[in-house]
Amino acid sequence: MEQLTRATHPGAISLATGHPAPETFPLQDFGRAVHRTLLDDPPEAMQYRSSTGDAELCETLAGLLSGRGVRAQSSDIIVCSGAQQAADLIATVLLDERSVVASESPTYSGTLGVFDARGVNYVEVRSDADGVRVDDVERVFSEYRPRLFYVNPIAQNPTGAVLPARRAKQIVALARRYDVMVLEDQTGWQLTYDASAPAPLAAFDTDGRVITMESLSKSIFPALRIGYLYARGAIAEALEVAKVRADVFTSTLTQRALWRFMDSPAYARHRRSSRALYRDRRDAFVDAIATYVPWAQVRPPAAGVNVWLALPSRISTQAAFDACAREGVLVMPAEPFYPTRVGPPGLRLSFGHIDIPTAREGVRRVGAALRDPMESRELDGIIR
Repeated sequence: MEQLTRATHPGAISLATGHPAPETFPLQDFGRAVHRTLLDDPPEAMQYRSSTGDAELCETLAGLLSGRGVRAQSSDIIVCSGAQQAADLIATVLLDERSVVASESPTYSGTLGVFDARGVNYVEVRSDADGVRVDDVERVFSEYRPRLFYVNPIAQNPTGAVLPARRAKQIVALARRYDVMVLEDQTGWQLTYDASAPAPLAAFDTDGRVITMESLSKSIFPALRIGYLYARGAIAEALEVAKVRADVFTSTLTQRALWRFMDSPAYARHRRSSRALYRDRRDAFVDAIATYVPWAQVRPPAAGVNVWLALPSRISTQAAFDACAREGVLVMPAEPFYPTRVGPPGLRLSFGHIDIPTAREGVRRVGAALRDPMESRELDGIIR
C-alpha cells in the first residue's frame, strides 16, 4: 500500500483497490432499517448483548447458508466486526508461531497479513483457472500436515475464479483424511455472474473441520463492518471465548438494523441490482483489455470485481507497476497475494468501484504502459 501511495498523483486512475461501487450502497433502505430499530426495539436491546451475535441476525445468516446446502443453525454463527476480525479469531484459536498454514496461491492478502502477525510458516498450494488444484492439496497435506488450510473458493481474490463443487467435496475429504482444519472465505459469493454460486465447502463437512468466513461489508457497504464465522463443535466454543476477549460483542445497533434490512425485500433488490451493475462493468473491462492489452491472456472473472493479469516471466512486476504509474494508472502488484511473497510476475486489476468510461481509460493506460512486452526491452528486469 505504501507503493500505491507514493505512486499516486493528480489525475491518476486507480485499478488497485478492489473496493465496491458506491452506487450500489443501499443507504436509504438501510437508513430506514436503522430508524425502525431505534423506534421499535426496546431499550434493553441496546444493553450488553450476546458475544456471538444478535439472535435474529444469526438466524438469517444461518438460513442463507442452509439455502446453499450447509446444515447450519443460528447457534453455529459468530458475528464479527468484519471478516478481518474473523480471521484474527481463527489465528488466535488455531495458530502459534511457526504453525504450518497451507494456502492457495495467489490468495487474499488481508488474511495473509493476519496470519503473518502470528509468525506462521506457509506452504503454497498451486491453482489453475478453476481455483486450487486438488492434486496439489493432497501433496501438501500428505507432506506437510498443516494445522490449517486457507482457501478462497468463490470470487477468488485476486483471480475471480470459482472453485467447482466437485473439487470442494474432494478437498473436504482430503482434510478429513489428513486431519487438517479448513478456513474457507465465502466473501463475494453473491457476485457470481454466469451461474449460481456453488455450495460452500462446509456443505460437505461432517465432522466440524470446515470453518466458513464471510464479510458482509463488501456485499452491502464497507462502513457496515460486519462479518461472521460459521463453526461447529469445540472450535466454535474456543472462537466464542476469543471473541469475548477481543471486543465482547459487535455493535448491536448495526446488527439489528442489518437484520431488518436483510429480512426485507430491499435486500433481494440490492443483490440483483449490484450483480447486474458489476456484470456490466466486468464485461466492459474484459473487452477493454482485449482491445488495449491484446497480448494478455485474461480469463473473465466468474465472480467478484478483480482480474488477474499474468505477465511474461521476463518482465519484472515492479517495472510493470512503475510503468503503469508513469502513465497515470495504479495497479496492484502480485507479490502481496503470494503467501511467501514470491511468485510469477503479475498484476491485479479491479473494476468494481469505477464507471465504465473511466475503467476503459485506465485499461488504455495499462496498455500504453506495457505495450507488447515481447517487443519492448524497457520492462525487462528482475523481480525484487
